[in-house]
Amino acid sequence: MSSHFHIRKVAVLGAGVMGAQIAAHMVNACVETLLFELPAKEGDPDGNVNKALDGLKKLDPAPVASPAKITFIQAANYEQHLEKLRECDLVIEAIAERMDYKSDLYRRVAPYISEHAIFASNTSGLSINQLAQAFPEHLRHRFCGVHFFNPPRYMHLVELVACTDTAPLLLDQLETFLVSTLGKGVVRAQDTPNFIANRIGVFSMLATKHHAQVFNLGFDTVDALTGRYLGRPKSATFRTLDIVGLDVFAHVVNTMRENLTDDPWHKHFELPSWFGYLVDQGSLGQKTRRGIYQKIGREIHVLDLHTREYRLSDARVDDGVKDILRERDWAKKLAGLRGHPHSQAQFLWAVFRDVFHYCALNLEEIADNARDFDFAVRWGFGWDNGPFEIWQAAGWQQVAGWINADITAGRAMAAIPLPAWVTEADRTGVHTPQGSFAPFTLTPLPHEGEGGAQRKERVSQYQPRSTLPVYRRQLFPDALIGETRRYGETVFETDEVRMWHMNDGVAILSFKSKMHTVSNEVLDGILRAVDEAEAHFTALILWQTEPPFSVGANLLQLMQGVQEPDAGLFGKLKQAASRVKYTVAGGGGLNEVLNAATGNVPKVEAVVAKFQQVSQRLKYALVPTIAAVDGLALGGGCEFSIHCTRIVATLESYIGLVEVGVGVLPAGGGCKEMAQRASLEAQRFANDNRIDVFPYLRRYFQNIALGEVSKSAELAREMGYLRASDRIVLNRFELLHVAKQEAMTLAATAYRPPLHQRQIAVAGRTGIATLTAAMINMKEGGFISEHDYVIGCRIAETMCGGDVDAGSLVDEQWLLDLERKNFMELLATDKTQARIEHMLKHGKPLRN
Repeated sequence: MSSHFHIRKVAVLGAGVMGAQIAAHMVNACVETLLFELPAKEGDPDGNVNKALDGLKKLDPAPVASPAKITFIQAANYEQHLEKLRECDLVIEAIAERMDYKSDLYRRVAPYISEHAIFASNTSGLSINQLAQAFPEHLRHRFCGVHFFNPPRYMHLVELVACTDTAPLLLDQLETFLVSTLGKGVVRAQDTPNFIANRIGVFSMLATKHHAQVFNLGFDTVDALTGRYLGRPKSATFRTLDIVGLDVFAHVVNTMRENLTDDPWHKHFELPSWFGYLVDQGSLGQKTRRGIYQKIGREIHVLDLHTREYRLSDARVDDGVKDILRERDWAKKLAGLRGHPHSQAQFLWAVFRDVFHYCALNLEEIADNARDFDFAVRWGFGWDNGPFEIWQAAGWQQVAGWINADITAGRAMAAIPLPAWVTEADRTGVHTPQGSFAPFTLTPLPHEGEGGAQRKERVSQYQPRSTLPVYRRQLFPDALIGETRRYGETVFETDEVRMWHMNDGVAILSFKSKMHTVSNEVLDGILRAVDEAEAHFTALILWQTEPPFSVGANLLQLMQGVQEPDAGLFGKLKQAASRVKYTVAGGGGLNEVLNAATGNVPKVEAVVAKFQQVSQRLKYALVPTIAAVDGLALGGGCEFSIHCTRIVATLESYIGLVEVGVGVLPAGGGCKEMAQRASLEAQRFANDNRIDVFPYLRRYFQNIALGEVSKSAELAREMGYLRASDRIVLNRFELLHVAKQEAMTLAATAYRPPLHQRQIAVAGRTGIATLTAAMINMKEGGFISEHDYVIGCRIAETMCGGDVDAGSLVDEQWLLDLERKNFMELLATDKTQARIEHMLKHGKPLRN
């Protein structure tokens, strides 16, 4: 078996909810994929698979990065196409969670599985060793468990589970593929019921349910307490159950009840009567439009336990408890909850206590070390921190003492004491810079050598991270509380930005502002960074230590720039605007009148001009500039990206020029850049030297006028924000590595910036007229508001190059001046100011 193992083609067996979405994520990663299902009883034998593929198009959030990807999944059925399995390097079984069904399928397909292929089950909790028994003995070393989480495109976790015969090299090869090609976080789990994440996540839900009953708290109150306040998803506990499906949850709990009979908490692996009542009624959650919650019109209703009727959800968190929950320091937060008499606080402490207790007792049995344990819960359930991390951050010994006191007093769900390792005198936690705690070490059995059978020896130790070569691509892997993190050597640092490097000639600029918004100080920081990079480095990368990339301009600073110190400014601004006839290229007359009205507005126009200067500086720098985008890149964040030499974006990058939402237009070079791209495309496809820009401009105009945001980097490419040369990365922790490789490649070509384009063909007044007519129709049809129309006309004027003939040639500065003029005029309107204030107050756009 060569160490260069390539997965060229994958087969997924089973086109149910998980199988179809796993196939979808394979094609997201450009992996050739077959999707198998039982043949249809009538009509096209592939009817069942095709129905599943149609279903993928309706799912939200979308399982594919672009709808076009679905056509790359090849439909197959077990009657006609088993021979095709011989070409597959990886076969993933994802049929119903029944041992008998799975075993029958394995016997049926085994003769067609190639010698070198990996065969893996996506079971969420059945025994991998038991499943392996149905697989032929000579292939058993090629068998393992690979458990994806729903939805597979978005959930980072994959649990990798070996059976006793699995070849260690095979696991390494599969882990490499999962991490780099599919972008996943891989955790190796022991072959125990429900593995790690479901075992702990489900126990946490059962403990929450138990204590909610003890403290008589409604479902909506519990969700108000156990969501973002605890660093968990907004769907919290019971809303998550509705999303997962009550029937699916019941199945997972049953697996625990049937297979964990010796578990000290076994009596709690029961579902309450109300749960059975809902399932019997067919109220299974989101998929049946009713579960614990029900949406009636715009209102959310929740099941009342006492009456078994739905009532309006109106959960209130006690003010005192809310103050404790807002505390960022876990030590103060847990101490506050434990010491507060209110039932909501006591409920939360009880859940933490019992989850910590359960984790401590099960670490040794279900995971290799505490790091795998915490990552499984974080990546599989969307928690910001794993249970051991929270315990460590809150003060290890202090919390252990509280747990022991509650066990002694009979308050805990189980009477079993904490394991001895927890209370070792010098223990301050389980995560250290050297590694994470493992209650035992694995050693090869005598005569077995490396890769053979292993035994557990009780030698407590700290296990460093995996040394698999694929992890060298993660310069800064996901960090745990207790590990130290140092981002290179500082070049310069201000309150808003930091420029640094890792001794490889590539400079990195990271923003420090909240949501990485762009203030005047950030603009100064970027200008300084480009100067530094040109003087001392081979390239400059814009990269943030965590998403988002940037949500755009700092609106608060912009508003203050407009409003201070004269509250009557907007009135004067409007009078001034009405008295001035702009000259497109300069807007010079405006400045004088505004200066007369107030000393302040030019400050805003100066900031807008600086925004444009930054974009142009990134585009024409003497060293390559790379935007390493992850998460949101909106407004100014998008404008910086499209001006860089290259964008390297994670698949989950959501990119767009959204300025219309706050009543303005992109004026950091966004309109100019997209008009320029339209011109280049038109020139490439021009007939008889006649350049017609309009057909190419139209889609860019639509993106900007409607404030469209791409739902993936792949869609951003289709929208024209990413070019053919820009790169997409599936694992966000590999983003900086790939950006650096890209930077070094560009630098190696004796990089020169593009030449200034002085002949940009524009659509002119004909283009403006066509776009205006389309918008009048949209306004009359009620699709856009009056003010949307006003903004749209400004965008049309800017992108079409103003009042000139179609096909006229202009330069970049002409378009930049138009951007600035129209931005300032929109800023002077009441409706734009109302939009900006609404966004600042409510965080969502106002459509006035």
